Amino acid sequence: MYLRRNNGLKLKNKLNRMKHHMSHQQCTDGITTPTQNSDSMKEENIPFEKEWENLQATPRFLEDQYVIKREMEYPFDYYHGNHALGELFDIWQRWQKETAVHPLHPNERKLEDLLFFDTETTGLNSGAGNMIFLLGGAFFSQDKVHVNQFFLPGPEAEVPLYYYFLDDMNTSIQHLATFNGKAFDWPQLKTRYTFVRNQVPNLPEFGHFDLLHSSRRLFKHILPSCKLSVVESEILGFERENDTPGYLAPMLYFDYLNEQNPAFIESVLTHNEWDILSLITLYINLSDRVLRLGTTARESFEIGRWYEQMKEWKQAEWCYKKAVSETSGLMDWKENNYYALALVLKKQQRDQEAQLYFADVFHNEGARSAEAAVEMAKYMEHTEKDIEKALFYTKEAERTQGNNIQSTHPTQHDIEKRKARLGNKVIKGK
Repeated sequence: MYLRRNNGLKLKNKLNRMKHHMSHQQCTDGITTPTQNSDSMKEENIPFEKEWENLQATPRFLEDQYVIKREMEYPFDYYHGNHALGELFDIWQRWQKETAVHPLHPNERKLEDLLFFDTETTGLNSGAGNMIFLLGGAFFSQDKVHVNQFFLPGPEAEVPLYYYFLDDMNTSIQHLATFNGKAFDWPQLKTRYTFVRNQVPNLPEFGHFDLLHSSRRLFKHILPSCKLSVVESEILGFERENDTPGYLAPMLYFDYLNEQNPAFIESVLTHNEWDILSLITLYINLSDRVLRLGTTARESFEIGRWYEQMKEWKQAEWCYKKAVSETSGLMDWKENNYYALALVLKKQQRDQEAQLYFADVFHNEGARSAEAAVEMAKYMEHTEKDIEKALFYTKEAERTQGNNIQSTHPTQHDIEKRKARLGNKVIKGK
């Protein structure tokens, strides 16, 4: 009997919505101004409204539709795994003292500018047929952390979902922190937004920290997987108890659509909430490691590569030197550090220092010996103007290249060309 009543209500809502779409007026900025109809809507009971209230969730009305908003608050001393949420303030201050460019650097932004954002969807593909049914985000105010979730009670309610998500979001937010959000969450939101864009506020242009990429860079060598649940358990010290796996979320949402009972979706709300809190502590953890230039030799090396890609040569140098100082016993591993450090010194036009590290790599006769020999040949030819020594190191590069099948750079062809050119110079010089 309840389901028949609910289906009748849905049909009535659809007819009313058609009437509003035929009569609404457009604002000068092109956004539809919805006719507020909350009083008449509230006369109809929201299914399981009391159960929603027990979850700290209430409806938000727009015309004849509504979205469910759930609001949670956390103090700064709340621990999610190994980290208190308020540690982000210290991280923010430490970043402000860092002048080097880095993908995790907040630059001149305030902490209140950042939204830790996650979604739940009806599928894992990014096509237009995939629908977002839960938008979750956390932001910091002066005295607490706010976690807001906007839940889609039915496919017909996408307008209020995006209207209230965009309207209710802290207006100062300029940056997102996600986990794979650049590839999935945000493109999916932009796709769904196009269907309702004339009836909701504009979608801001956000900056973006995608913490999946940062996690892979630092943890892929020590973790079996860089899934968020693995990073939580192994790095952040957070263990999920009775968690609902993400792949079950769509099925539970479809169960909810059939029954309208929030009991079906409660565990998905908790799963999303944990995801969002983990984004905060993951940003804290990753930033701390970068600002300390790594906590292990391998980590220092990877952070050095990160800075090198940003052309921050000095920071890269510090990281590589730290990695070298903490590396013992494994010459192949030390060889990579030495070679990377030599290249960064060369970028800073500190050629004599660089040659010392190239020489160490060359004499080790490992995988990078040929590359180091070529760098020494270049130095001898162009800086020292010693063509015979340049030819010697080129021949050594050819020899070590042939002895080491793992070495692929420089190619044998490149070495042969250099040897022939230098040989001609020696003959002409004589």
